[in-house]
Amino acid sequence: MNERCREMKRVLFALFGLLLLSAWMLTGCTSSSDPDEEQPPALAFVGSDACAECHSGTRGVDHYTPWMESGHPYKLVKIDGEAPVDAYPDFAQFPNDFALDLPGDYTWDDISYVIGGYGWKMRWIANDGSIITGIEDNQYNFETDTYSDYHFTDPNGTKPYDCGSCHTTGWVADTDWDTDNDTSDNQDGMAKMAGTFFAGGVHCEECHGMGSQHVYSREYNMTVNASSEECGRCHTRGGVNGVSHGGEVIEAGGFFIKHHEQYDEWAHSPHNVVGGPGCVDCHDPHASVKFDNYAAGDGVLNGADCESCHMNGDPGDIATTNHNGGDNCVKCHMGKASKSAVAIHAYQGDIRTHLFAINSEPVGKAEGMFNPEGTEVLQDGEGMSAVTLDFACYGCHDDGAGNGGTASERSLQALSDKAKGLGDFSGNPVHTYVP
Repeated sequence: MNERCREMKRVLFALFGLLLLSAWMLTGCTSSSDPDEEQPPALAFVGSDACAECHSGTRGVDHYTPWMESGHPYKLVKIDGEAPVDAYPDFAQFPNDFALDLPGDYTWDDISYVIGGYGWKMRWIANDGSIITGIEDNQYNFETDTYSDYHFTDPNGTKPYDCGSCHTTGWVADTDWDTDNDTSDNQDGMAKMAGTFFAGGVHCEECHGMGSQHVYSREYNMTVNASSEECGRCHTRGGVNGVSHGGEVIEAGGFFIKHHEQYDEWAHSPHNVVGGPGCVDCHDPHASVKFDNYAAGDGVLNGADCESCHMNGDPGDIATTNHNGGDNCVKCHMGKASKSAVAIHAYQGDIRTHLFAINSEPVGKAEGMFNPEGTEVLQDGEGMSAVTLDFACYGCHDDGAGNGGTASERSLQALSDKAKGLGDFSGNPVHTYVP
């Protein structure tokens, strides 16, 4: 009898064990963590102020302060019934120029956002989300203290704001804004604002990704993409061009390179041909280039001078070239062939080019740099482009017709003779360009 009891107990224990195993398999494997443990939030925007808690120098490298003093946050500035005099750094163009007047009969109550104001120009967006067009003086140019007539032939109220992919953070385009009769996918419910966004201007998360999980735990890393292609998401027009000269063009207008073309210029420059340097080898993307002498950080990195590569007998040596004016490399090789707001004169826009190469033949921009319409930059057989001597030299010299700088008068032929003598140690021209 005792043996039978012991056997029954063994069976019962075995059955009990099986029940426990079954229960564990049904419940214990469904979660690898304590159900009461806090879970990370879904990916979402948190704003640059959240980034500042750690990235403003108190706990590490200060990226926040230089970024706040760069132009990136001010691509689109919200208006609340009055001039945004406190929205910009103290050294920015606005509000330091109080001569600025709104176009037409507009008052600040009629404005929802301003485009720009940090450096080159300012345009205005009406309360319906449309960019103000079709009336005189609807763009203010800070470089020359003048007005322009932006899209003068477009009737006012017909041009939507659709520039958010590069001027805002978290832009979601509304491609059928003009037909869907639904303003829920238009920022602030404005019918002619062709999309929504998290914040006006280019903030941390536009380049580094949404930050909610990183703020929750440092185990969740942010995106850090230092490639030139990342900069090319915005510093290009009409789509990102291939860095191997894939046939894309550098867009121009009126025989000046258009703004936001720095990546395309670099892609068709000698720097890309030799595999670098890329954007972040010379620039801190968090810092200002235009106001590098005033803003925090180094927009042009310390040590990112031309001599760090072009010296000591390098085949591209230009650092030891003897130019009578003692001008540095940038003045000639990065002449202002690009225009954001307004051209200063026929050979000087308001943005430096990133083509670097100079066409040393005695031809001007209309013959040697652009197509006949002035809408595209020419390329040579290797897909490389170059600035002509009028852009390289007439920032300082006079062309004989009263155009250019205040230095000595020089013809294109005289400039060409001089340029062809500025070569490497073997006497070879720095760049031979055949469009």
